[in-house]
Amino acid sequence: MKLNTSRFGEIEVDDGLVFNFIEPILGYDNLKKYVLIDNSPESPFKWLQSVEDPNIAFPITFPAYFGINYQFVIPEEKTKKLEVKGSENVLSFNIACIPQGKVEDSTVNLVGPIVINVENKNAMQIVLTDTKFSVKHRLFDKDVVKCSS
Repeated sequence: MKLNTSRFGEIEVDDGLVFNFIEPILGYDNLKKYVLIDNSPESPFKWLQSVEDPNIAFPITFPAYFGINYQFVIPEEKTKKLEVKGSENVLSFNIACIPQGKVEDSTVNLVGPIVINVENKNAMQIVLTDTKFSVKHRLFDKDVVKCSS
């Protein structure tokens, strides 16, 4: 299918790669269908683009790309709703906040992971409770020295 987006223009998307959010992303209750779009092949970021609203796309990433030790347990009731049969069928990633022009100040939400059952394409955002994780976990160490050429 063709998808018009404000960020990427018109793109071609395989219908089989559309995820159905059976529980929505917080604050986006009316949007249920999303697709993953590569930022660039070498980038640790992708985009979670709404199929229903061309203006909504979330930058996402995998915390492991940044050396973040991140593990969580999906609550049993959420596992049932997603119809997960095994952990090998689960993909999770996190929404990032990348301030314009200040990639070094990027953060990632570790409290609200996006979880997808890759087998049936059901997805949801899970809000972790009683956790040590942060909604704004820094991706880059402030003390990293930038090199210029």
